[in-house]
Amino acid sequence: MKKVFAGLLVFVLLLTGCSTKKEEKNVSSSNIKGRYVEMDVSLPEEFDKSTVLQLTKKNGMPFLYAFSSGDALTITGYQMNNDGSWTEDTPQWLKSDSLLKASFYQPEIHEDANGNQILYYLEVEEDNFKANLFRSTGGSTYEPISPEGWNELYPESRSYNTPRKVTVLEDGTLAALFFDGEVSFYDKDNFSKQKSITGQRYLETIMTAAGKSLILGQADNNENLMSIDIYDTTTYNKTSYPYQSDFKGYTYTYFDMNDKKEMALCDTGGIHVLEEGTSTWQTIVDGTLTSLSMSTMRTIGFAAGSDTNYYILYGSKNDYSLMKYSYDESVDAAPSTELTIYSLQENATLRQAAAIFHKEHPDVKINFTIAMTDEEYRNADRTAKEDYIRALNTELLAGNGPDILVLNELPADSFVEKGVLTDISDIIQPMIDNGELYPNIMKNYIKDNNIYYVPARFNLQLLCGRTADTQNLSTLDNLADYTANHVDNTLFGSMTLEDFITTFAPYMTNKILNDDGKINKEKLVSELKTLKSIGDTIGILDEYTGDDKYMNHELNLASKIELNLSECDGFYDAIMPLGMVEIVKGSYTVFENSFTSSCELGINQASKSLELAKEFISLVLSEKIQKDDFYDGFSVNKNALVLNANADRSDYGITTSFSTEDGNEIVYYFEALNKEQTEQLIQNCSKASNRIIKDEPLLETLKEETKEFFQGNLPAEETANLIIEKANVYLSE
Repeated sequence: MKKVFAGLLVFVLLLTGCSTKKEEKNVSSSNIKGRYVEMDVSLPEEFDKSTVLQLTKKNGMPFLYAFSSGDALTITGYQMNNDGSWTEDTPQWLKSDSLLKASFYQPEIHEDANGNQILYYLEVEEDNFKANLFRSTGGSTYEPISPEGWNELYPESRSYNTPRKVTVLEDGTLAALFFDGEVSFYDKDNFSKQKSITGQRYLETIMTAAGKSLILGQADNNENLMSIDIYDTTTYNKTSYPYQSDFKGYTYTYFDMNDKKEMALCDTGGIHVLEEGTSTWQTIVDGTLTSLSMSTMRTIGFAAGSDTNYYILYGSKNDYSLMKYSYDESVDAAPSTELTIYSLQENATLRQAAAIFHKEHPDVKINFTIAMTDEEYRNADRTAKEDYIRALNTELLAGNGPDILVLNELPADSFVEKGVLTDISDIIQPMIDNGELYPNIMKNYIKDNNIYYVPARFNLQLLCGRTADTQNLSTLDNLADYTANHVDNTLFGSMTLEDFITTFAPYMTNKILNDDGKINKEKLVSELKTLKSIGDTIGILDEYTGDDKYMNHELNLASKIELNLSECDGFYDAIMPLGMVEIVKGSYTVFENSFTSSCELGINQASKSLELAKEFISLVLSEKIQKDDFYDGFSVNKNALVLNANADRSDYGITTSFSTEDGNEIVYYFEALNKEQTEQLIQNCSKASNRIIKDEPLLETLKEETKEFFQGNLPAEETANLIIEKANVYLSE
């Protein structure tokens, strides 16, 4: 299926890693030898995006099936030999030109102990998935199979009852995992339903047949793997093996079992095994040292070979790669040097850079200290974050702490004043001077000819609207004048004071500070009056009722609101807002010509690996890293941003729908940006120069002290006094 639907599209590739803090940089003092190392294995031929690959096993070695949707719909099998070479081995029945249909999706071939094979794939039919199942019992002919209940429409639904994953047990029994979570077993001869398992949440990538047993991965509501469940199909008794992991996203966790009956899992954290008769999973391959932690490498297959090696098939934007993981007794058990990075939350760009940095420096391991999980970060209030910041402060001021800091939401300028961060202008200024980095972005980080931290990515602040006038509303003052002249229009949806301050106040914070960092009262009063002019037209609510909370969304530009202000973190994220501008024949502008950073990096002055840390930051900012899209912001590297902008996104798209008040359903489909939209966005990125800092303590002060002002009960001057009294205490710290 070429188009990717919003409900299925998950590009948030958030990777895991070690969170242990270490100050000793030599982590291999005992000189212990031996660990698994990653090696690239040649594929039988070059496969492009028109081919789907399946990695399985035959004779204990990897076996590849290639499903081509190019000029002809073909299936080809390849057996890996012991020397790593490949031999084409395609059963006669799979050479039929009538097996695959043009809209095939997720094809797989499975085989029972007698050599009987099945081919299963989903077919897209009128935006629904429909099952296609074929069986061959002799290897030369085949028949279509329709197991009981398949491809029947759900009651009161246009969707088919279709499995998302199937496999066969050794006796030919068919097992199917459905989209609603049910697991069903079917007779090997007439394919009538024999047994069903319901009430569990199982992951399709871990569904594996092992003899007469079916192995399933049970997950919680957040798709985190909880246990491996083994069903003995002779009795349907279940044995569970608990699994504790930090991995995020079931799509990239795969299961296999080797000849020693060890269960093996691979996820972004590495390869983990559970030996027969034991209850503790052991990590035998550290994912942070391999392609598993690279955002550009998507795991699509995993095999535990009888040769004691492990094999992982990866897919990238345009091709495939196969990696072998073999135990090497000659290498150090752990890299001899360590570089540590601290961040409040995960960052995919840094994970990619860390994996590539290790490939270039095999003796260096990069350890991440991630203060909060994604869920914890989403739910954390300012107090929770400040607890982590205080603990980090204590460590840094004592001359300890990580080598590299991700400074978003940390008191970066305070760190500079206290001498915590080292000057990195020796690596950054040359990149600015030779045109690698956007100068309009980077000039915001130069202080007295020094540079103490820089952004790796940035986001644009887009104001989209229904009219051509929108492109002229580029500042708060312009917007205030416009709202004052259109008081009868629904420009934005009404907002609570908290959301109003969050949305608009960041654009005034830079304007109200003097050079000494203190608030200028005269400027503050002026900006408060500007905000009130906008707020009076929009409408400040005590709380939301009904659907008011969702009014300020770009989709509502079609009929309910005239303007929408939102953050855009890349060319994919721009598809919907710019698509709506196209639909309503409106326009947009980069509001206040502003940007926010999504990954600001600095180096701890006390680091024992200053040069290595600088080399890592140089890599992060290089075209090699910046050219790829990790959905966490635009590239700060000029050439990389153009490469990223012009990447093939022809198979990208977003479909969304919503119900109107009269009960009708409106469906919007947004394709990838066209050439004109892309070029305009590139130009806007090159012009963005006004760094917006979302100073959380200052924003909290504004929320607390402006309620009476926006209600008309307190003058701007008195409100300014309250804000200054409270905020200057924080700003002086």
